[in-house]
Formats: sequence, structure tokens, C-alpha cells
Amino acid sequence: MPSINLAPGTEFIIAARKRRQRLYGIAIAIISLTGIGYGGLWFMEHSLNNQNEALINGIHAAEAQIQKSQADVVRVELFEKRLTQTKTLLDSHVIWDKVFADLERLLPPTVTLTSVDMGTDASTVIVQGFTPDVDAVAQAISSLSAGENHVSLFSKGIMKNITKAEQRDLNLAAAPTGYSFAITLTIDPAKLKGAGAQ
Repeated sequence: MPSINLAPGTEFIIAARKRRQRLYGIAIAIISLTGIGYGGLWFMEHSLNNQNEALINGIHAAEAQIQKSQADVVRVELFEKRLTQTKTLLDSHVIWDKVFADLERLLPPTVTLTSVDMGTDASTVIVQGFTPDVDAVAQAISSLSAGENHVSLFSKGIMKNITKAEQRDLNLAAAPTGYSFAITLTIDPAKLKGAGAQ
């Protein structure tokens, strides 16, 4: 039996309705995916902004720490500089007590020192004194100068001058006559400085 289609456009309408439903579904899916994509991008941007702010805060904290440490670094550098200068001063410091000890130990008992002049280069010492006996002057030069069997800080002594003089003493009525002299003594400066003097 033959069928008669009483509504010839219904199939087309049903097919169009199904296509429309598919298009709506695809559009909703695309809109949903776009929304999810935008949401993910927003979340990522928000997360990156937070990380960026945290990094900026960390950089500011590090810069503040560097600035604070810079003052400490300058202090340490100045301290090291002062320490080096102090070491240099100590190493070049002339230790004169050895000179006085040798003068006291080696001078004859009859010699009285009137002055000791030590140059700034610490290589010579000029000793001036008084003695009642001219032989004591020669003995002083010999005693102060180092020799093979004689230990002395002074390598050699040279007589600068010797004159006959009176030693003034307020307690004595008559001043004793004697000889005033000046001797130049040569010293190795390394024996008087820093560790070399120990």
C-alpha cells in the first residue's frame, strides 16, 4: 500500500531541528571550552602575578640585605686595612731595649753616659759620655764593637771626638777632671725590627 505524506516539509523541519540542536551543542561546547581556556589563562596570569610579586619582594629584601651587608663589608675592609697597617708598623717598629741592654752590659763601669742619639733609620747610635780615664774610652769602643769571640748588637764603633772636660757635680766642691767623648756605633737595623728583633 502506498503511503502518502501529508506534511511534506516535516522531515526537513525535523532534520533542521536536529542540525540546530547539534549546532547549539557544538556552540555550547565551544563557548564552554573558550570559557575554560580563559579561566585557565586568568588563573595562570593570577598565579604568575603572585609569583612576580613574591619575586619582586624577594629582590627588594635581597637588595636591603645587600645594602645592610655593604656597610659590614666596608667595616671589614677598613678593619683589614687597619690590621695590615698595624702589622706593617709592628714589623718596622724598632725595639730599642736591646740597644739599651747592650749599652748597659758592655760599657765599662767607669763610663757615665750623658746622651744617646738614635737616628730615625736605626742604623747608627751616637753615644756621648764622660769617663775619668782615657783608657776607658778605648775600652768602651772595643767592648761595644762586635768581634769573632765577642757578641754585641753593634757591628763597629768609631770615635767622633774626645775632649778633656770637667764633670759638674753640685755636691762636690771640686769638679773631677775627665774626658767627654762621642762614639758612633753601627747597628744592623734588621736586628731591631719586628720578628728579627725577637
